[in-house]
Amino acid sequence: MLKAIGTIVVCWWAADFLTGFFHWLEDTYCLENMPLIGGFICEPNIDHHIDPQLMVRVGNFFSRNYFQWLLSGTLFLLAWLIGFGNIYTFLTLLFASMGNEVHRWNHIARPGPLVAFIKETGLIQAHRQHSMHHKPPHDSYYCVLSSQLNPVLERISFWRGLEKVVEILTGIKPKRDDRRDAKPVKKQKNAA
Repeated sequence: MLKAIGTIVVCWWAADFLTGFFHWLEDTYCLENMPLIGGFICEPNIDHHIDPQLMVRVGNFFSRNYFQWLLSGTLFLLAWLIGFGNIYTFLTLLFASMGNEVHRWNHIARPGPLVAFIKETGLIQAHRQHSMHHKPPHDSYYCVLSSQLNPVLERISFWRGLEKVVEILTGIKPKRDDRRDAKPVKKQKNAA
């Protein structure tokens, strides 16, 4: 029983790190004019930083999550084909596939009683911590599933270190200052 709980916790943290890694990639290098992913991944991410409530108002459960399900399923299939398709990989990718939904829960003013209870227990990320990510320049607190990893990763400057490694190996610098959400946004008047 203790081993099963330990497995779930470790896989949850691994999934939290995985979602944080992809979130970091999007926020650090993703531009809306990039081929293939610009309009599909980068633009919605940028729009979310301009209007954090957008993900609450737009889409449904399927449209919010199908890409994560597809990506997680594909990664599990690849892992299985190369001999890493085990329960740990399955649980980690299953939990990671819930990243967008858990992220959305932090943008709902009054989540349902079950979500509120899970947040209060600390099993999923607290709104207070996630709101730290939404302070410009959106360059911290990338993990969205739990509240445990972000403080550790921030304390050791993990993401800035990773950016230095990427720059040394590839010459690619962070693009966050080139993004539309890095510039002041003029409020548009509603057309009557």
